[in-house]
Amino acid sequence: MRDKMNLLIVDDEKLVRWSIQESMGKDKFNVVSASDGTEAIEKIKQKHFDVIITDFVMPDCDGIEVAKKTMELQPSTKIIMMTAYDSLLDKEEAKRAGVTTFINKPFQVNEVRSAVSKILSKQ
Repeated sequence: MRDKMNLLIVDDEKLVRWSIQESMGKDKFNVVSASDGTEAIEKIKQKHFDVIITDFVMPDCDGIEVAKKTMELQPSTKIIMMTAYDSLLDKEEAKRAGVTTFINKPFQVNEVRSAVSKILSKQ
């Protein structure tokens, strides 16, 4: 068994990626980040991730597309979706795409840590 789990952070905002990476990387995770959905999908094709934390709204392909592709390639991966546009997000569509947890922006990093712990404890 691996010592650390693999976590992918997908967000077009560098500060968001950095803050989550700094927080989660200190725990039991190997943290990888992607600045957009296309980059994330390429990384998902190359490496297994236990958890993916993705933004909903991104310039190229949105978080729902990332979730759909993840479920196609890695159906056991847990997906958390972050959004500053809660009113635009169709949560039912996101759940059908594989998203299990939602976090509204702005957030505290401990909210992300808590969400990750919660979904991993359900395995």
